Amino acid sequence: MSENRREFFRVNFERSLSGQLLVHGGESMFLSIDNLSVKGLGFSSSIEISLLAKVECRFEILDIPFTMDGSIIRKSRKTDEIEYGIDFVVDKEKSSQLFKQLNAYQIRQRRGMLVD
Repeated sequence: MSENRREFFRVNFERSLSGQLLVHGGESMFLSIDNLSVKGLGFSSSIEISLLAKVECRFEILDIPFTMDGSIIRKSRKTDEIEYGIDFVVDKEKSSQLFKQLNAYQIRQRRGMLVD
């Protein structure tokens, strides 16, 4: 039986969450976030990004903006896209605020109260 080793819950989005990714020393690109937690996020892209690249992620959860620094820690090529995993740099204040927003989002998601 597979064991879930995640430290925090992860929110999976029915419709990808829009965001922006800035690769340090590189370009900026729009981001479609598939899942998100306090520790990181998952997204898919056709753009090649180096494993372990330092990045800055910008997104909003329930109208609250977040800017999180992190690194690409997972890269898996699928047919026409690459799935990436980003691990956020721990910032207690930002992490606490993100946890609150993700919790509120998940409650609304379960109750069917989200409007796209």
